[in-house]
Amino acid sequence: MRPEELELSTRLHPLKPPQPGPGSRTPSTGPAEKKAAFSKVLAGELASRGEAADALKAATRVEFSAHALTRLQERNVTLSPHNRQRLDHAVQLAERKGSVNTLVLMDDTAYIVSVKNKKVITAITRDAAVENVFTQIDSATIV
Repeated sequence: MRPEELELSTRLHPLKPPQPGPGSRTPSTGPAEKKAAFSKVLAGELASRGEAADALKAATRVEFSAHALTRLQERNVTLSPHNRQRLDHAVQLAERKGSVNTLVLMDDTAYIVSVKNKKVITAITRDAAVENVFTQIDSATIV
């Protein structure tokens, strides 16, 4: 053995696990108890994530003003659940970019949406939009 190795080995001591002191008790948890505790923590975590996802969905759901509902009815525009999701997604994209009012172009319909309020202000079909000018918007979102 070289002198450097001897010096190094004499200074290092292996770590010993802490010894319980007098009067202290260590809980004995077997594999079954550990598995049950883990399952309980996992179930709680999954439940809280599900609640958070539901809250997020509710918070991002776009509403329609009375004016927008009237325009949709006049123009025979119906929104399927899939298109509602697309509209919600478009508003989320505009919100991430800091938009205040966005023009959402989806299929043959244009929607003016207040991003802050998550509310469709008006809707117009492609045919009715000819020679119209959209004002007071700061972004356009195409989905």
